[in-house]
Amino acid sequence: MPALRLRKLLIMLAHCHGGLLNASELGRSLGLSHHTVADYLDILESSFLIRRLQPFHADIGKRLVKSPKVYVRDTGLLHSLLGLRAPEELESHPKRGASWEGLVVEELIARVGSALKGAAFYFWRTQAGGEADLLVDLGVRKIPVEIKAGYSVDSGSLIGIKNCMRDLGLKEGCVVYRGKDILRLAPGLKAVPWDLMAKGTLPWEV
Repeated sequence: MPALRLRKLLIMLAHCHGGLLNASELGRSLGLSHHTVADYLDILESSFLIRRLQPFHADIGKRLVKSPKVYVRDTGLLHSLLGLRAPEELESHPKRGASWEGLVVEELIARVGSALKGAAFYFWRTQAGGEADLLVDLGVRKIPVEIKAGYSVDSGSLIGIKNCMRDLGLKEGCVVYRGKDILRLAPGLKAVPWDLMAKGTLPWEV
């Protein structure tokens, strides 16, 4: 029975992939207590099946999101849990953007974590609109990263990361996207192609 419940929970988490985790809501849907869901989440995370990315907190006088974001760490497993059977099915799926976000988050955390011991990783979101999909904390240096599944970058979609940079007083930020060119989007803010990152270049090193 626990194995069946864990599978059901994992399927539900696949549909929450890239979103805020609400353990109470998951418990109600599965008919489980909040404490049982918490235990199951711990099992899934310790088995490297999911990642709970915690929000970064700072005293900036604004209301901050407190819930973690949840990701299914293996993209192939995510697609299987979503019922996708061919690559082309992903292009029209509602979780296309979230799937891409999860892939880039995992790659960045793995590469930075192995190269720079002590690095920490968060996301940033305020109720007022400051947002970054990933905040890489290198101690004295913090770099917000926005992740876009498109082949171009719409300037209107940059408000969140710009607000994040302003709220935290940061001078640099990166957008990872699927295009081919390095773009200077605003002072300190650039878009970096995934292809460069896939070859081992960290986006802020460009």
